[in-house]
Amino acid sequence: MTTWFDHARTKSRDDERERQANRTVLGAVVLAFPVLKVAWTLGSSSAASEVFLTAGIRSWSDALSGMVLTDALLASVLAIVVCRLVPFRFRRAPAAGGPATGWLVVLALALAVPLAFGVIVGAWHGWAWGLATALIAYVLRVGRELAELRRGDGPRTASGTVSLVLSLVVAAALPLVALGSCLNGRSWAPVLLCDVDVGTGPERERVIELSRTGPGVVGWGLSGHEAVNGIRCALAEDQQVRAPVWDS
Repeated sequence: MTTWFDHARTKSRDDERERQANRTVLGAVVLAFPVLKVAWTLGSSSAASEVFLTAGIRSWSDALSGMVLTDALLASVLAIVVCRLVPFRFRRAPAAGGPATGWLVVLALALAVPLAFGVIVGAWHGWAWGLATALIAYVLRVGRELAELRRGDGPRTASGTVSLVLSLVVAAALPLVALGSCLNGRSWAPVLLCDVDVGTGPERERVIELSRTGPGVVGWGLSGHEAVNGIRCALAEDQQVRAPVWDS
């Protein structure tokens, strides 16, 4: 006979497995993929090394933020995974105001974190993306807990299994989405048109901005394949550095 203790232990084990999966893929995306983004976009590991030596460790965070700011799908999936890591548990509904009002309060509180991430994604990529992010995160957040409440002390329900599988699918999709963002050929930082002097006189060149210094920028010259100082810069119309890997 399944006891309440067995049920709680099973649920705790499932929750820990899900959190571990989310933490693992999140760590891989945050640590490794920004470096891959820089290396593949510039075409070589030596170029990536020079970028990181020139701009320092901030290039890593710049690459990560650039990927999120320029790829709506990555921002949405990343927000959903992070939202799943924020603890939330249904207790009993508040007694004040009656059962219906109590559940409304509980469901409204569950919306706070998904709504916050939805607003962030919406501000970056449009409100359609923000709304989709908030709804998916909310359904995964609440569906699992509602399924566990209906489950009681019995075996996991079909809805509980579906909710768990969907959460793991989203976590597994994150590295694939991040890989696509790394290989899409778009710059992680603004591409500028600058006057660059490499010893033969000033020339207009496309430059990936690494940092701003005084009246100009320190960047990576796309034609000379080296770190350069650029002045009198303007944003380039084309932010694509190379063709996506799927078009090669």
